[in-house]
Amino acid sequence: MPIPKPTSSFPNQKGWNPTGSTAIPRNTVKKAVNFNTQDFDDLIHRQGVRVKVFRTSFCPNVKSIDGGEHEIDCPICHGTGFVDRYPLSTWAFLQTIELDKKVFVEGLYDGNSMRGTFMQGVELQYFTMVELEDFTEAFFERIKRQDGQVDVLRYPGIRVNLVIDKHGKEYYEGSDFKLDPNGNISWCDGRQPDRGMIYSINYNTKIRFRAIKAMHNNRFVQINPSGDANGELVKVSEQWLLQKEYLISRKDQKGQIIKPNKIRESDDADDDDLYFVGRETYE
Repeated sequence: MPIPKPTSSFPNQKGWNPTGSTAIPRNTVKKAVNFNTQDFDDLIHRQGVRVKVFRTSFCPNVKSIDGGEHEIDCPICHGTGFVDRYPLSTWAFLQTIELDKKVFVEGLYDGNSMRGTFMQGVELQYFTMVELEDFTEAFFERIKRQDGQVDVLRYPGIRVNLVIDKHGKEYYEGSDFKLDPNGNISWCDGRQPDRGMIYSINYNTKIRFRAIKAMHNNRFVQINPSGDANGELVKVSEQWLLQKEYLISRKDQKGQIIKPNKIRESDDADDDDLYFVGRETYE
């Protein structure tokens, strides 16, 4: 569904409550040059992309307020350390910056950071999650075949490009499996690999970033768009440095956390089995 053309503010929704501008008596300076915030928002709308900006906070499931030791099998954030709620659909202008490429010891470059300029009233903070609505990227991983028909992917799959098992056999979307409503692999009867077999998968998923550095944040100006005796105090659009998000919690369509795949069998109860979560494991 298309996002309506933006104005200087957006309708209130849960988790988002913009305060708007403040009217003040106009100063005596003549021929003041105004920064037209509405034209700037229109420019972002014409040249930008559709994004979802989340309300992000630290996960509260820690053992102590001063130590910050996190519960390793947390049911709230599922190991990410962050709680992301109430996504706001809006527009942003994204651009890469050559100076933000980081050199690794191997001599490789990481170009996964971007600069994002957001519409007036859209406030970010460090670690805020931003998701692109109309773009995907390829991701690949190894999966161990589970009991039942469903294997959980690390990220919600949108399209599968390649599935190949340890014997070199390939499997195809539509004939051997399909993606279920939660973006996981759902195998067709009699078409799946044997239980416990390891296979590799390459698939497309949504692109997600986290805000890691404020580029232009606290910018406040006085404008007089109507030319009358009163002016307005406004906060100008924010700009943040965004870094790719590689560890997220998985939820189904009902908002329930999706438990990851088991990666090691155990003779004990299910609670003692070892699971895979993003880049880490937990018992």
